[in-house]
Amino acid sequence: MNPLVKIQNFLGPTVYKPSLVLAVIALATWPLPVGFFQFFYFMATIGLASLIIWRAGDHFAPAAEFIEEHHNIPQSVKAAVIDAVASSFPEFAVAVIAVMFLGKFEVGVATIAGSALYNVLIIPAAAGLVATTPLVLSREVVWRDSLFYLLVVLVLIAAVYWTSEWSIGIAILFILLYAAYIYMLQQHYKRHQKQTADQEESAEQEKNEEEEEEELHIETEKQAWFWIGGMMLLMGAASHLLVESSIGLGDLLGIDAVIMAFIVIAAGTSAPDTALSVLSAMKGNYDAAVSNVFGSNIFDILICLSVPIAMMYFSGAPFTLMEMPYKSLLWILLASTFLAIYFFYSDNYTLTKRKSIIMLVTYLVIAVYAIIIS
Repeated sequence: MNPLVKIQNFLGPTVYKPSLVLAVIALATWPLPVGFFQFFYFMATIGLASLIIWRAGDHFAPAAEFIEEHHNIPQSVKAAVIDAVASSFPEFAVAVIAVMFLGKFEVGVATIAGSALYNVLIIPAAAGLVATTPLVLSREVVWRDSLFYLLVVLVLIAAVYWTSEWSIGIAILFILLYAAYIYMLQQHYKRHQKQTADQEESAEQEKNEEEEEEELHIETEKQAWFWIGGMMLLMGAASHLLVESSIGLGDLLGIDAVIMAFIVIAAGTSAPDTALSVLSAMKGNYDAAVSNVFGSNIFDILICLSVPIAMMYFSGAPFTLMEMPYKSLLWILLASTFLAIYFFYSDNYTLTKRKSIIMLVTYLVIAVYAIIIS
């Protein structure tokens, strides 16, 4: 098959033309050193990288659903683990790039904090706005995932204020916390298996109906894991382009790299989370739409930050320097988490259109504030 046709099939009819335009702009302005042309180059590459991450997330969704149904995994657990791990791979790539190539771990921390803010405000708002009915969540999902995530945010703030030299001890603490989260999900999984033992026939019928709507048809578990791995690698490569272009744009406009990471890189790397949660909301899987948000944020903070620290430690560096400016952004993240939990809890665990709009506006105000303080 023609490589151009493969690219067109991957991007899809909706995204292919905008991606082609952005690619042409990037190629045309890349060799030109003038600041005016550099602005368009960085904007085009940021947009192109974000679209690639988004479409990779779209192709990942059917493979994740196949794994979920093949092993009878509840939607909320699948969203909090499988979806979160793969869709968070861009954040992981950014953290590794920030440590290993840029020597600025604070860029990785800012990206993950900004992504967490984006996830907890924008993604539920988007899901609430596209949902055909008021987005009603189960009590267990709200309290299980949101409260554990709240604990993780508090641990992150404590670590940032405690020391600027992050050693293997912090990495181990984060990994142990994530292990505790997985154990909690495993207990939920066991209860779910007992409750659905007599519903396999109904689940199979639902699976056959949904297969007709999928863009990617998965036939075997091996094929599903192949797609998951391939899309993760593609998201990692696009994330590298996103980081370089965002920092370049920040230098051109006089905006600190940490602020660019908190807003631009974070939004770009959160594209897969947005796609997965919106898709779940459109199908009426409201628990999955929100579990992916908290599960992704928990993975981002605990694993995407701990693994680069461990990599540096085992490569001979006793600690990773993390001098985080604009620490007020972390307190804003904490306040936004409380706001989101309140919105999920109130009105009998219902996220209305009005709440969704408030969350969207709140994020925009915070983004403007971040640019001002920079």
